Amino acid sequence: MTSLDPFISRDDLSDYLGRDVTEDNGALIAIDAGCDMVRSLTGQDFNRGTSSITLDGTGGDALVLPQYPVLAAGTVAIMGTAVTDYKLSEDGLLLRTPGTVTGYWDGCWPYVIWPKGRQNISVTYEHGYEEALLPRDVRLLALSIAARVVVQGVAKDESIGQAKITYGVSSTDLTSGEQMVVQKYRRTR
Repeated sequence: MTSLDPFISRDDLSDYLGRDVTEDNGALIAIDAGCDMVRSLTGQDFNRGTSSITLDGTGGDALVLPQYPVLAAGTVAIMGTAVTDYKLSEDGLLLRTPGTVTGYWDGCWPYVIWPKGRQNISVTYEHGYEEALLPRDVRLLALSIAARVVVQGVAKDESIGQAKITYGVSSTDLTSGEQMVVQKYRRTR
């Protein structure tokens, strides 16, 4: 995976923590780590971009493009030959449309498919969120992770004299609510 810009900032983290961390290099590391963890756990980049990928043909009429939201599909090729008989569904599926009939359903309805095969379909497509449209729960998840890294570091608990603080989770573990956000954005491949 290539390095992507974080989708939260030191200003965001300062606002979340209620103290200024804009000059804190540790905060920058925490922000990068929070965004990268969210990306790794969901399999999503979230940043707007263009990807060129190669997929396995399913033998069906739909392909799941891995990055979401899918904004536009560009070049699509089967075994190196460009095709234009496809459309993009609202939920990011690349659907074959009647153009070249490749079979008949029960002998009467023509259908087209993505031919079954390994790494036989290449797709270039646009995906991701503009910064202002990034879902709030994704932003909050990255901020929560980054804040825990800044505030508690690697500690699970701390003691100063008679005072003892025990954190709910280690800084890079997720709460059950955070795990629900991850599940919401994880794409089925």
